[in-house]
This record gives sequence, C-alpha cells and structure tokens, in this order.
Amino acid sequence: MDADFGPFFLKFSTYFPYTAKLCVNGNEWAKRQAAKAEIGFEALDNGFAAVEDVEALQRICDSFGPEHIEALLRTWLAILPHPVTPEDQDAGYRYELSILPAEFSLTQMLDRPVFGRIFFEQVLHDNLDIGRPDQIGLVFDRRIIRKGRRATPGQFRTRVITEGVIPSLHVDDKNTKIKQYHKEGRALRTEITINDTRDFGLSKRLTNLTALRQIGFSANRRLLGVQHLSHDPLRGAQAFTDLTAPIITNDGTRIPGLRFGDPRVHALLQALLIYRLLPHGFTNRDLRTHIAPLLGTTPKDITAGKMTHDLRRLRAHGVIERIPKTRRY
Repeated sequence: MDADFGPFFLKFSTYFPYTAKLCVNGNEWAKRQAAKAEIGFEALDNGFAAVEDVEALQRICDSFGPEHIEALLRTWLAILPHPVTPEDQDAGYRYELSILPAEFSLTQMLDRPVFGRIFFEQVLHDNLDIGRPDQIGLVFDRRIIRKGRRATPGQFRTRVITEGVIPSLHVDDKNTKIKQYHKEGRALRTEITINDTRDFGLSKRLTNLTALRQIGFSANRRLLGVQHLSHDPLRGAQAFTDLTAPIITNDGTRIPGLRFGDPRVHALLQALLIYRLLPHGFTNRDLRTHIAPLLGTTPKDITAGKMTHDLRRLRAHGVIERIPKTRRY
C-alpha cells in the first residue's frame, strides 16, 4: 500500500533474467491526490461518481505521467528485496519499465441511472456491426486494408458477453480490445485495453505512456461517435414513469398515479380510445357507461364520485383536459 498510489503489486521472477511486473491503478493515484488537495469527491470503482471541483480534478488526472510510475518503482526497489544486488547496480544493471497492457477508461455518470440499463441494451441491439473493418477504421482512425499483400492483420469482431445480469459490448482489433458496459447501475463505462503498443507504431518503453494515453482516450470517444440508436428508448421510459408516479400539486395535495397492472387503470385507458376522435369529447356519465362492461359491472355500480376521482387523475397526468366552461373532457 503506497501513500500516493494506494494498492499496487510488484512481482519478481525467480529465474534469470529476473524480470518483474509492476501493476498500478491511475484512478487510485488520482483519488489520493484529490484527497491531499482537499477536493471533495464521491468515489466510484475505478473512477469518480461526483466531485466538487471538476477542473481541479481534471488537472490532477492530466498531470499523471511516466515519472510518477518511475518514482514508485525506485522507491519500493529501495525497500523490497530483489535479485539485482547493489554490486549489480554499480555495474550498470538496473530495471527499466516497459508497458505491457495499458487500460484507459471513460466513465460517464448518468443523470437518471434507472434508465441506464434500458439505454445500454438498445446500444447493444443497434451496434452489433461495430467490429466490422469499416467501423474499426473509424474508431481507431486508420485505414483498414482487407485484401492483397498489404492487408491489415488481425481479427475484427464484435462480441456481446453476458456475465450474471450485466451485459457488455466487446470490440477487438489486433491486440487491442474495447469494452463497454453499464457500470454499477450508475454510469456508462467505455474502456480500451492496449496489449501491444506496436499495434500503433510505438515501442513498449514507459516514455510512450503519454502518446498511448492520447490514442486510448481518442478511441473511446470515437466509439461513442460511431455508435447510433435507431430510437430514443428513454422517452418511452420517461412517459411511463410520469404516468404511473403520483403527483404533488403546489398546495401539497397528492394525486395518485395511474398504476401499471391496475385493472381500473387499464379500463380507463381502453375506454378513452373510444373518444379519441370525437370532437366534442365526453362527460362523466359517458365514460362510466363504457368502463362498467370492461370491469365486469354495471354503470350503477360506479358512482359519479369514483368517476370524478379517476377524471382528476387523468387530468393531472395530462391524459385528458377539460373543455372550458363545460363539463365535457
């Protein structure tokens, strides 16, 4: 546990040439720098759910670079036992960092998390072709050649994986993978994992981390730009919520919602369809006449008071409106 990086691991190989693997999390580093700068935030797994000073936090994230990882390694090499002895170091032998897998993520918090799953399922449905070469070329901003001696190597594909109840979209290009999923029911997460820097014409040296980060963040943004939806699934969800939720008026009066699954509500909405095209609307008595058979009863069993209560609910939720200076709707 490091004061600046939080949890990390450093693992040494036990055989020559005694290579080592260092694994760090930049999000954990950013959280600790934000805490030191007294910037209030709400933590999210590998991200931030909310923050008091967004610009200050962004400056912290932008400042993260190879020098911070290098300093972490040198600090802990001076503490932990490892195969390179002081004599070896005096002779010029030392560890140098290179990049194996590097992950860059974009976490977009949703204003209405309850609709996130609906939205993302529509993203999956409408973007199964995102792994095609023409789409991959847009995401990674490069030309894909499919035939001839200069054909672009690699496998291009889209995968939809369901683990438990959280679906995820995977786009593969050579040794690079982009994953997108609905994170913790609160955010849309887009993350790219680059397993071989040479796919982008860069060496594996740590000094290329800044250039690699630019590639990763740009690919995440381009994926969102290429994706499309055939329709807005949130509009229907919002209309459904507005209709079924209770309303509190300005004077504090609570008007019940039109609950889904309530037989009386279904009868009301079904009866209203009869009057949809009648220019002069309907009265309380007219509506009772049509609702009674739908509920398996007679108009005498539905009082004017009950009908007035239902008309009030319909008016409050914007389903009907009263014709001025009349008792018709």
